[in-house]
Amino acid sequence: MAVNASKEIIHHLMNIENQLNALNLKIDNLLGVEELSVDELKELDSIEEAMERGIKISLSDIE
Repeated sequence: MAVNASKEIIHHLMNIENQLNALNLKIDNLLGVEELSVDELKELDSIEEAMERGIKISLSDIE
């Protein structure tokens, strides 16, 4: 049972890593954080806060 739990945890961590990589690519494709609008900065802040609370974010929800 512990092995199954470990595999599930690893699976979730891999999903999180993939989401972070995709998010980083989206951020890298922007002109730069210093050139983001106020609304874009707020969106990044809300994404970071949600991730810190452990809320899963679908990449399709990110514009």
